[in-house]
Amino acid sequence: MALPVPPNKPDAPGEATIRMSLLDHPELMAALGDGESLEVRGHVLLVEADATRPIARALSDAGFTVSFTDDGAAAFVMLEAASKGEPGTEPFDVVLTDVSTPGIGGIDLLRIVRRDDRELPVVLMADGGDVESASEAVEHGAFQYLLKPLPVTRLVDALAKAIASGRAARARRAFDEPTDAGTPEDRMRWDAAMASLWLAYQPIVLPDGRLYAYEALVRSEEPSLAGAGPLLDMADALGGMKELGRAVRARAGQFAVKAAGAHYLFVNLHAHDLLDETLTSPESPLAQVAPAVVLEITERAALHDVDEAKAKMAELRRMGFRIALDDLGAGYAGLTSFAQIRPEIVKLDLALVRDIDTDPLKRRLVRSVIDVSRDIGTLVVGEGVETESERDTLIELGCHLLQGFLFGRPARRE
Repeated sequence: MALPVPPNKPDAPGEATIRMSLLDHPELMAALGDGESLEVRGHVLLVEADATRPIARALSDAGFTVSFTDDGAAAFVMLEAASKGEPGTEPFDVVLTDVSTPGIGGIDLLRIVRRDDRELPVVLMADGGDVESASEAVEHGAFQYLLKPLPVTRLVDALAKAIASGRAARARRAFDEPTDAGTPEDRMRWDAAMASLWLAYQPIVLPDGRLYAYEALVRSEEPSLAGAGPLLDMADALGGMKELGRAVRARAGQFAVKAAGAHYLFVNLHAHDLLDETLTSPESPLAQVAPAVVLEITERAALHDVDEAKAKMAELRRMGFRIALDDLGAGYAGLTSFAQIRPEIVKLDLALVRDIDTDPLKRRLVRSVIDVSRDIGTLVVGEGVETESERDTLIELGCHLLQGFLFGRPARRE
């Protein structure tokens, strides 16, 4: 299949029209589909007196991790231990309890959970239509009140929704609320970095070397936070992810508007940036040239905390943005994200690209990735290319786009 050339810069200044391109090729776009929903499974604390444990077995078969007790008081002890991070414990994603349990009943357990943790969802089960207990469940913030007997599919669906809601609430709180962590010196360095923030741009090219896109990479003039890694670590530590993400998108948007029609722009997006309501604002600079922008999702392992991810990415796609995943092949998180999100573009992990010309196993792996990507209409970027031999090998394997020091280092272009 012949690859169309990148769009040419339009004659009219500032025109945001993006012409026919590799990304817009009809055969690729037709193959994308809607993708599959993000898998939602987690750790369930089940409180039920039934010694045969049919619900525990059904939930385990459905992919949940289940901790079981038949006593409400014991459940309270398990919750406290998990919340303190005691050895051998893991946090719970949802509590599933009978209304009637020995020790502490389900309604009382719900009250205790709500007192200590506003975001841990609690699902109650009852054997009959107890109007009073149902009313109390709603009053004290139960996620759902279910009547037995329960079809397994209904129970699995209820728990999946509860876990999704709880994770989203926790992620949103962590994203929205500034933290008091960090020393005064950390705050001073952070403020200096944000005041001197700038973007470097690295070229992404077609196999014949023609410019296809630039990737925007965050930098600052603060010496201790000059690169993206230290900046992101500090933002995470100080609760500054929202501030940093908005600053990067604003600067990248201005650059994209000026270059509209000349090339594409890749902008890194932390998974938690999907929680930012300004991301999909039609007034943002990036939204003005959305068809020319590829949003590259980083920190894919955090996607399990952002259960609105699929809906938010669908909204971004409707606006004209494309979605890319970085470092495919770096681990399980990258592979599962690839299968779940069906991105328009993936970037090969640097470890697969380095010395690929002399490593037969890497060539086989990359060829497999490219073959699968071709089947679902996803483009592949070979990232970190430093030698002509690596470039030639990637082209021979069918890599669509290339990036690395061989083609240009990140530099100011604004």
